[in-house]
Amino acid sequence: MLEVAGVDGVTGGRYRLDASAGGAPCAPTTESADITVGLGDLGALWLGDESAVRLAALGRVREERAGAARKADALLRTSRRPWCPDMF
Repeated sequence: MLEVAGVDGVTGGRYRLDASAGGAPCAPTTESADITVGLGDLGALWLGDESAVRLAALGRVREERAGAARKADALLRTSRRPWCPDMF
């Protein structure tokens, strides 16, 4: 379970992400969260350029259940950093 904390009070919520074989559906839930992350930090995790364990050590991610940050890293980290060859 993932809780996204939006700074504006409008975005965010709790979500169940099922990363079992055959897909990874994500759906709203009222169950207790394993980890709480801000919207901006979720973007960094989703792009694969940040570690949930590191963000937890910095106090930017809160583990609601022990080991949740390591689990998030296993799910979201990539072997390559994100890169965009185009300049905006």
